[in-house]
Amino acid sequence: MKRTRISEVSRGIVHTYLTFDSPLLRGYELPCVEITGERPGLRLCVTAGVHVNEVSAIEAAVRLQGSFSPSALRGSVSIIPVVNQPALYEHTEYMCPIDGKNINFSFPGRPDGTFTEALCHALLYEWAVDADLFVDLHGGDLREEVSKFVMFQRTGDADLDAVREEMARCFDANFVVGLEPEHLGGPGRAITARARMGRHGVMPEAGQHGVVDSDSVAYHVQGVLRLAWLYDMIEGPLPSPARRPTVCDRYLWARCPVDGFLRTSVHSGEQVTRGQRIGVMHDVFGIVIGEIVAPDTGYVLWRMTHPVMRAGDSAFGIGCPVQGQ
Repeated sequence: MKRTRISEVSRGIVHTYLTFDSPLLRGYELPCVEITGERPGLRLCVTAGVHVNEVSAIEAAVRLQGSFSPSALRGSVSIIPVVNQPALYEHTEYMCPIDGKNINFSFPGRPDGTFTEALCHALLYEWAVDADLFVDLHGGDLREEVSKFVMFQRTGDADLDAVREEMARCFDANFVVGLEPEHLGGPGRAITARARMGRHGVMPEAGQHGVVDSDSVAYHVQGVLRLAWLYDMIEGPLPSPARRPTVCDRYLWARCPVDGFLRTSVHSGEQVTRGQRIGVMHDVFGIVIGEIVAPDTGYVLWRMTHPVMRAGDSAFGIGCPVQGQ
């Protein structure tokens, strides 16, 4: 990894562009801000813009750049505000337009794979390889209504899982979701790949419809700052989260059974029961041609709001609470 077009904004704050060794990434520059504290400490890496329409997350990454003072910081903070640069001005939903892959589900990637796979590998093993803490900001694409929730990857190691849950609780979320260890088996989110490496990370979500809203931006910013305070990178204490989150240990998707138009009957944050009808599909004549039911009892973490859907598309994300909660 190389740093090009370096601009020192002030002592300890540098704007730069990252380039990587992979020939698949030749000509690709990734804007990054690096803040170096005057005292030693941990390294925190923050990403946003894996999905370029999740603009509250991107705005939070921009505002975070001014939230750390080198004179008061222990350690360093590195922020990439927009990972999916090829999609930025195309407003591409979810996918990287170069190879049609979803960066969010392509970690740890491959150095000899497609563009997306090479990028994921470079982010994980070059830029963030020495990161003690990792936060990937998400939420609220053009067709989404997203509750405030935050994910971490469970591995089955109780001590490590407890550390990651404590990190997740830094965010003022309605739901804390510990992803099942089964996610570790294949390509997936950055936090899952980090867990496979024995490293820590969290993925907060908030926002809706590709609109910057101050509440979602503050949720992301304050969560990252609480995390930095928790690990003694900045002075505190900071205000504690106001919400008492529901802890979930399963993340399920409810998919559309047919092509058509979706009508939903629940909103993000609502509780649903196993087998409950949460949406129907109809055709252009208004005739109901299918239904979507809750795969299990839990809470709606997010829902799609645009009615036009394909068979197999994810329409809802359901978080199932820890038994007995």
